[in-house]
Amino acid sequence: MTDRPKLAHQQLGAGPDIVLVHGLGANRAFWYPVGTQLAQRYRVTLYDLRGHGYSEKPSKGYTATEQADDLLDLLDRLGIERAALVGHSYGGAIALEAAIAAPQRFSHLALLDTRVQRLQPQLRLSDVDHLTAFEQAVAKQDGDGWDEEPEVGMRFLEAAARHKVAGIELGVRDAFTPFGEGRGGIRAAKQWLALLDGTSLAADFRTPGADVVQYAKLTMPCLLQYAGHTRAGRSADALMRYLPDARFIDVPQAGHFFPATHPAAVLSELDALLNR
Repeated sequence: MTDRPKLAHQQLGAGPDIVLVHGLGANRAFWYPVGTQLAQRYRVTLYDLRGHGYSEKPSKGYTATEQADDLLDLLDRLGIERAALVGHSYGGAIALEAAIAAPQRFSHLALLDTRVQRLQPQLRLSDVDHLTAFEQAVAKQDGDGWDEEPEVGMRFLEAAARHKVAGIELGVRDAFTPFGEGRGGIRAAKQWLALLDGTSLAADFRTPGADVVQYAKLTMPCLLQYAGHTRAGRSADALMRYLPDARFIDVPQAGHFFPATHPAAVLSELDALLNR
C-alpha cells in the first residue's frame, strides 16, 4: 500500500466498533448529532476525509476507491478488525468501495443518501421535483444552465462556497446549510474551493467504482436510508436490486443532509440495522 495522508480522527464511547464517514465539503463534525448518541453503546470512530477538516491534503487520490483504501488503512492503524460502517453522500460511496474491498471487515453497512457513480453517472436538477429555499437562492444568484448541469450537487456546493467567500448574502437558510456560518463557515468554504481548484478531486469524483458484479460480496445486513427529496433515487433503486440483504427506508420531507437535521430518524434505523 502506498503512503497514505494523515487523517484527523477521534473516537467516542466504548463497545462494538462503528465507523461514520462524512461526505464532500463536510468534516467529521457533521456526524456529531448521531455519533454522540451512538457513543453511549458503541465505540464510534469519526474522521476527516483526505483534504477535509484537519486531514492532510494531497494533490490527488480522491476517487471513492482510493479513499476506501484510506479508510482501511486507518482501521489498521487503530487496530479495528471489524466494524459496522455508515457513510453519507460521497462518504457512502467510499464505504461501499471499502466493503467490497474487504467485506470480512464489516458487520453491517449503511448508505445514507448515497449516489453511486457506477449506477447513476449524472445527478441532474430534474432528479427531484423539489428545491430547498437555499438551493433556489443559489441557483438564482448563480445564473442559467442549471437544467443542463450533469453534476448539480457539486455545482451547488461550489456556488455556495464561492458566494460565502465573496460575502454574498442569499437571505435564506435551510435547516442545514453547507459550510456553516461565521468565520468557521468562510474557512470551510475556502478549504472546499482549494480542493476543487488545486487537486484532482473534481475529476476523481466522477470515476466509477467497482463493477456491480462485486456487490454480491456484500452479504452483511445493509441499510439504504434516503431523503424524501433525494436526487439519488436511481442509485437507491439499483442498490436494492444488487445488494443481497438490503432494506430501504426514506425520511419523509427531508433533504440530502438529513443525518444532521433528522438524527433521531437515523439513530432509529441504525439501531434496527445493528440488531439484525
